[in-house]
Amino acid sequence: MKSKKVVYRYDNEDDKAKESALEEFLFGSGAAVGKLLAKPEGDIAGIADLVRQAEAAADSDEADGLLFVEDRMGLQDEEQQQDEDDDEAGPGPGSMHLQQQEAAGKGRKRRAPAWVDAADKDVTVQVASAPRLRKLRQSKGQTELTGADYEAALRRQHCVLHPRTTWAMSAKQQWQSKKAGAAAADASAIDEFEEPDEETAEKLLMSGSGLLLGGGAAGGRGGLLAPGALELSRLRDANGASPSDAVVQALQFHPNGQLMLTAGFDKRLKLFQVDGLRNPLVQSLFLQDCPIHTAAFAAGGSKVVAAGRRPFYYIADLHTAQLERVVTPPSIHHQGQRQGSSAPQQKHKKGGKKGGSSGAAGGRTGMKSCEAFAASSDPARPLLAFLGDGGHIGLVSLGSRRPVGSLKMNGSARAAVFSSDGNTLVTAGGDGVLYTWDLRSQRCLQQQRDEGAIDCTSLALSADSSYLATGGSSGVVNVYRRPAGLLSPVNFDDADVAAAGFGVQPAAPAPLKALMNLTTSIDSLSFSHDSQMLLMGSRMKKDALRVVHLPSLTVFANWPTGRSPLQYVHCAAFSPHSGFLGVGNAKGRTLLYRLHHYPEA
Repeated sequence: MKSKKVVYRYDNEDDKAKESALEEFLFGSGAAVGKLLAKPEGDIAGIADLVRQAEAAADSDEADGLLFVEDRMGLQDEEQQQDEDDDEAGPGPGSMHLQQQEAAGKGRKRRAPAWVDAADKDVTVQVASAPRLRKLRQSKGQTELTGADYEAALRRQHCVLHPRTTWAMSAKQQWQSKKAGAAAADASAIDEFEEPDEETAEKLLMSGSGLLLGGGAAGGRGGLLAPGALELSRLRDANGASPSDAVVQALQFHPNGQLMLTAGFDKRLKLFQVDGLRNPLVQSLFLQDCPIHTAAFAAGGSKVVAAGRRPFYYIADLHTAQLERVVTPPSIHHQGQRQGSSAPQQKHKKGGKKGGSSGAAGGRTGMKSCEAFAASSDPARPLLAFLGDGGHIGLVSLGSRRPVGSLKMNGSARAAVFSSDGNTLVTAGGDGVLYTWDLRSQRCLQQQRDEGAIDCTSLALSADSSYLATGGSSGVVNVYRRPAGLLSPVNFDDADVAAAGFGVQPAAPAPLKALMNLTTSIDSLSFSHDSQMLLMGSRMKKDALRVVHLPSLTVFANWPTGRSPLQYVHCAAFSPHSGFLGVGNAKGRTLLYRLHHYPEA
């Protein structure tokens, strides 16, 4: 079959001329371009009509329409690059115009996210049934959230728990944040369209006015602690790498803030590296013949002392990784008046209590076990104070392992605490009397009756020795302000001081406040490093732990909550810079919390 040649006929010569001119313009020579440009307006309009007709025909054809796809990838890349350049450049000369556009609703569109999951629109999350998701609700009646609302709630919760630091913001974001805060405080004190130059912003960031004014680091962190609500978040358990098989009896942070000591009835002494993420186990020591009742760092953190209900104790050297068993010498059980000192007795108590007389006739009294002791943190003069029966307190040098003195209280010895410099020891007992001892002369400086207390079960002294806290069996915690003169060196050669009974003051000063938030015997008392918080706890009742704001003498009401897994708290302590809070309970767990007010651990 022969193909037929198609011949197109034109109605007039003008149509033929237009067709040939269009072909030359699209496929042909450059002379046609000049020829078209030289044509009158009417001819150009006719060619434009032909082009529009061709585009309409292409759109009507489904197969041919696939060939005409608008490519906007380059345009999107240019817009994204322009947005990034604007963010890096910070505020520029056109910022006034940009703010005016945003105010008029004609601002630039925000950059689109890098990836969006289309399935999020169909997701529905039940937040009322899951206990850990209830905090994402904005009202108690809200039971479910859509995918977009759930994502927004998670972002809000993350910002609350982990606020963004100032150094991570760009210059533009820092200025906007500062401008928003200043406008909220005083809208008339700042110009709406005024923005700082680079030199001004650099000087602002380099200044230390925030530290001098008490604002602390990181935008106010580390300064004065506000009462009412305590900002903290729970981290992974400090002993999560190796939980205890028994009750956690002792817990303490190393002075460098990187190690935590835990010990208990499972006879294991464990050291953990506390970082808040993994908390790996550094070392574990097993004391085969000694369930541990008390353990503490000593000698500036270079040694660990552990003791139980045994007539001996253990010393672990952290530098050499050696464990030494020390048997209590007979001389520590009773030193007598010739080697030690006794608190002044009342006139009707002739010879003291039974088993508490002075001299060698007293025999072996008071030290049946070493389970209760206090350790000095002073590396220059490391001492241990063992609490015995009958009010006897044996002083042992950690360097020579030999007794260096003995103290005698009128009542039983129940609690003791060293001052930060290691020169003063405060003790308390079953008679409700507090004793302050000068260890350089081993004399009693002061006797003070604990107001309203039948006996004293726990003591705590702040780092600067300005506060003293006492806890009794009734659950009452008394907070006292310590006079500076009582902890200063005393000249015992002064006749007036000697006549006054070695500085003994039998007064009963009133406490700053008696805290009655707990109702059972107080076992744990601990101050923060800056004396702004007091931790008090009892092992006799579930979740019996409270944190006190000392400047206002009020208890933080927002923590612990009903969902805090504290259980029966046996020990608790702050880290050296109060950034961490450790809590040991009866289940063998050591809970770890991060206090956001303090920038360092």
